[in-house]
Amino acid sequence: MRLLVTRPELEATRTAERLRALGHEPVIAPMLQTVFLDPPLPAIDPAAILLTSLNGLRALARWPLPAAWFALPVLAVGDRTAAAARGAGFADVRSADGDGVALAELTLATLPPTAGTLLYPAAVDRAGNWTETLAQAGYELALVEAYRMDPAASLPDSAATSLREGRIDGVLLYSPRTATALVRCLAALDPPARLDGLTIYALSENVAAALRAGNLRFGTIRIAEKPTDDALLALLPGSVGTSPSGVR
Repeated sequence: MRLLVTRPELEATRTAERLRALGHEPVIAPMLQTVFLDPPLPAIDPAAILLTSLNGLRALARWPLPAAWFALPVLAVGDRTAAAARGAGFADVRSADGDGVALAELTLATLPPTAGTLLYPAAVDRAGNWTETLAQAGYELALVEAYRMDPAASLPDSAATSLREGRIDGVLLYSPRTATALVRCLAALDPPARLDGLTIYALSENVAAALRAGNLRFGTIRIAEKPTDDALLALLPGSVGTSPSGVR
């Protein structure tokens, strides 16, 4: 299959490698660009760090981190972010293997509300309200807007041409903002893209809902059973774990 990969460029490159290993042909078309912001002032003295994405970790790497921070508990949203945190030198890292809700549950199970300040390097535009769960449980959360995701102004020329000619079989979508940006770029194409034969592979129902809100007609929309990269790729034909239950 020829698959449009809409993640930011660094993540898209890694996903493309996995797709090639599965026998697919990726077409990279980042719909969001990561822009890192200045580190917070005054300095924060956290008791633990919460990571919802690789970008949160990359933002931390741009801060002047005290050596003691690398011994702090790090709770990561998924296995890839956890592995990257270990690779960056953090010694005590655990994975929620899920989404923000799973990360909140891991925090509740791992740290008491009296543990101290929990540092959360976050995006300016965030999805979900999982942090409210921690606030209601009495945790002190230092949410620092460490990066923003700017939407693409248009599709890359090669991707636009392939979509117009019907040479894209499916699209991988990982976030509601990515879906919204894609819809806007598709709506601006003239001549228009051929969408009725496209299969959309969405990371979650929220992602699919953002796509549907654009009122464009696609083919099938399939939704991952879990909001993880592995679960999304498992929906692809020929992948282990593929199940028709993902069709919505």
